[in-house]
Amino acid sequence: MERKETQKGKLKSLDIFIEDVYNTNFTKIYRFFYYKILSREKAEDLTSETFLIFMEKIREKKVIENPKSFLYGIAKIVFMRFLKQKYKEPVLIDDDSNFFSYVEEFVREADQETPEERLLKYLDKIPEKQRTVIKLRLIKKLSLKEIALKLKKNMNYVKTTQKRAIKSLRKTIQTGDPVHYN
Repeated sequence: MERKETQKGKLKSLDIFIEDVYNTNFTKIYRFFYYKILSREKAEDLTSETFLIFMEKIREKKVIENPKSFLYGIAKIVFMRFLKQKYKEPVLIDDDSNFFSYVEEFVREADQETPEERLLKYLDKIPEKQRTVIKLRLIKKLSLKEIALKLKKNMNYVKTTQKRAIKSLRKTIQTGDPVHYN
């Protein structure tokens, strides 16, 4: 009987410890994820996953000298897993034909329209600089070098703007919402 009470006391103190660590560190861990991925839902999911792993380790009777450091270690591992999963799909940045197939996949609603015509509907929802580069690259079929000369910008500017434009277009096509930058 005494042994059961001792175990209950240990579990209760363990639960109090976990609750204290959670209350102290939840906001910090959430912000860690939010500032990296800028998505509330994903940050909440990753924060929850981090605390679930933490609780499993505690319940395995793992001795943790510094819970905050241990949590951040778990958070880094969880974030790395998230990135690996997120980027399993090929990145569609440099190859125009892959980008068009990606656009076609999400905008097949009207068979009579060409991918370029469908793309034009979404271009108005992305920032102007990105729109200009994408129009020159995908509609006028200019090379990166030709775009750089036409815009009087360096090659890195054109490549970066193209990557951002493709990312913005993906988001716009998937959600239908315009992309805004402050």
